[in-house]
Amino acid sequence: MEEEKYRKKLVKLLQYCCVPSDSLHFASIVVMKDGTEFSGVNVKNSVFRDAIYAEQAAIGQAVTEGYKKGDFAKIYLMVGSENIAELKYLDRAVITEFFEGNCEVVCMNLFGHSVVMPVDNLYSSIFNY
Repeated sequence: MEEEKYRKKLVKLLQYCCVPSDSLHFASIVVMKDGTEFSGVNVKNSVFRDAIYAEQAAIGQAVTEGYKKGDFAKIYLMVGSENIAELKYLDRAVITEFFEGNCEVVCMNLFGHSVVMPVDNLYSSIFNY
């Protein structure tokens, strides 16, 4: 039920991705311990050099509002395709910088499949290959 609520929000966010050079669309929502939510999408330029990851954008918004490590409760990530393994491109470093190890990471694809893991498992997850 909660996961479905966030799935709908993430699907809607995917339309705001800016990816002129490829078709990989990503969206993220971070939920703070006080219930506040921040969202982000991936933003790329057309020459493949620079990118803003969806999770970087969402976490950056939270930090801009004064939140810090210890304030983050959960992160939802979605890839805009059926291949949930594309989430291997997520920025593990920025997530582990702000989320405690037992916080949940909920990874979803566009078609209803999801994988839930604690932050501590991001570096050894199924997305590493």
